Amino acid sequence: MDAMDVSMSSMFRSLASGILGDGALSAREKALIALACSVAIRCEGCTRRHMEQARELGVTREEMLEAAAVASLMRMGSGLNAAAVILEEMEDAADSRDERSDIEQNRGS
Repeated sequence: MDAMDVSMSSMFRSLASGILGDGALSAREKALIALACSVAIRCEGCTRRHMEQARELGVTREEMLEAAAVASLMRMGSGLNAAAVILEEMEDAADSRDERSDIEQNRGS
């Protein structure tokens, strides 16, 4: 690791410590949020790291699983929303074809 990598890594750890420490939300609550986010973005290394941090802060297995379920639900919801775009695009394309067909029929009349 060169000096730049070490410096960036150190800055990231410092930033993370500041953000994940106690504030309006407890460090424990933030650990659960971080765990859920890592599940939602499907980062296995992040999930393992945040799971360990959550354990150290007293988060139970059941709480971790519930946070993961919420993250999974959010992932599923975004997937369904993305899939809805396919239907919208297909409907828009069909509407455009229908309009062009109507215009062509009117020209021929």
